[in-house]
Amino acid sequence: MRIFVPAVALLIAACSSSETPRTAADSQAAHIAEVAAAGGVVDSILPIAEQLRRFSVGLEPTDTLRHASPSRDALVRRFLAALSKSDTASLNAMVLDRSEFAFLYYPTAAISKPPYEAPPQLLWGQIISSSNEGLPKLLARTAGESIALDGIACDAAVVSEGGNRLHNSCRVTIRLGRGAPTTERLFGTIIERSGRFKFIGYANAL
Repeated sequence: MRIFVPAVALLIAACSSSETPRTAADSQAAHIAEVAAAGGVVDSILPIAEQLRRFSVGLEPTDTLRHASPSRDALVRRFLAALSKSDTASLNAMVLDRSEFAFLYYPTAAISKPPYEAPPQLLWGQIISSSNEGLPKLLARTAGESIALDGIACDAAVVSEGGNRLHNSCRVTIRLGRGAPTTERLFGTIIERSGRFKFIGYANAL
């Protein structure tokens, strides 16, 4: 039975009781609430484990992040190099794919646990939507110019979720062409797993 997701709507109200989300999971829950309010539907009567099983049907299992970088700095430098060339194929290879999300990220993510229990299809949809909105902004912002990296700063506290380490609220200081340095949030959370690094998505502040 397909129904709207009242549980998620209630969750949003709880997470929105303060002016700003307290955690990354709170922030994700707020985004998911927007999706649900816009008409997102899910089999909310099913337990999360069954929803994940259904979400994973037909996906190739994976136990590693594919096309990943060996360090956070290497990932960001690779990202900036791809931006400067408007290389969308490389940019797409640097973010989680659906299998990595299903088998590596979602099962231990805080957003999949109480009190959130956000369904995998809604969370994945939110990540895709944010990236689809953010990537064109990135490409327009850089417009194929050379990009020099001056620094990277993320939250000092790295969040551990199962075998994953999450680097949140990252900002980069860059110089476009001959311009002055600017500090910007150009991408979302970086996921680290077994010494390999990728972006969860391309949500940004542009």
